[in-house]
Amino acid sequence: MGQPKKLAAMLANKSPLDLSKSPISHMDPVNNPFQYSNLYYPTETSNLGDGHYIIFDILEHNDTIYGKATGDFDSGTMYPTELGLVGEGKLAVYQARRIADLAVQKLSDATLVRKQNTGLAVTNETHSRILSSIVLYSPPQNKFEYKVGYNDVDTGMAGLLDGIFNGKEKIANLKDSGVSFLETVSKAALEIVLPGFGGFVDKKRGEAQNPKTELVFKNVPFRTFNFPFEFSPKSEEEKDTMHKIINQFKFFMMPEISGPGYLKTPSEFQITYMYRDKVNMYIPKISRCVLTDMSLDFAPEGVFTTFKGDEQGAAPVLTKMDLSFTEMEIMTKETIAVGH
Repeated sequence: MGQPKKLAAMLANKSPLDLSKSPISHMDPVNNPFQYSNLYYPTETSNLGDGHYIIFDILEHNDTIYGKATGDFDSGTMYPTELGLVGEGKLAVYQARRIADLAVQKLSDATLVRKQNTGLAVTNETHSRILSSIVLYSPPQNKFEYKVGYNDVDTGMAGLLDGIFNGKEKIANLKDSGVSFLETVSKAALEIVLPGFGGFVDKKRGEAQNPKTELVFKNVPFRTFNFPFEFSPKSEEEKDTMHKIINQFKFFMMPEISGPGYLKTPSEFQITYMYRDKVNMYIPKISRCVLTDMSLDFAPEGVFTTFKGDEQGAAPVLTKMDLSFTEMEIMTKETIAVGH
């Protein structure tokens, strides 16, 4: 008894951005050049003139059946009202400012949509417009990983064959290579009939053939990015915005039906780390991504607590959202050279 009240009291003062103690808490939201975004959380993100935040641009499929009721697109299907306002028409007035800032940083001089350097998307662009943007605080976890895949390969047999067919080898070496090759083939054949025969021979002789294991390059895995966010709305506005943000991520990560037997590919995302009103160039770039995993926890503290109910129900006091994005192109020297 009383535990939910204690939890609610604790969360009432809990926010990822406690600007009440910040030297920039006095700043007016109208100074924010990114206020064009229809969704930002928490409310203080609108005046992060001296802070860090992340912009998630949503790139909708060019042939989507969805469009705004105001006629921004040639579509008669409206977006669900739970998403809030969506449509590039709301962003157009402010995109020029973002483009100008990127040009100053020598990152772009024409468009906000990033182009891919590899794959079919280079010549077959299916997502070429920013539909909406979500601005969120920078979470504590900001991790970048770079990996290259290699395989262990036993080149012993190939080396023996090379010794036999390489005409530059000495006759003595060719003879030794041929004997070793025949022995390897014979042992492999007998292993099928008599499992363990090869091991018996090696044990009896006290030696084994050198497998000549080599490390061989295989591939470059796609990078993944995880973003944990906590929502503890302090006002009716933040509560509504929280649900719109969650609904937009859920909606745009999914495909849409495109006739019998087909699904239209989901939206793509651009992720940009910001500092004040500029791109934070000390943080590596992220190529265009898809949202592959999203989890929601409405009782992350172990206690499910809600606000006072309204006509929609009762909103959770605390909600945790984990997002996992995967880049759509691999890293190469060329992408690293431009800041990825």
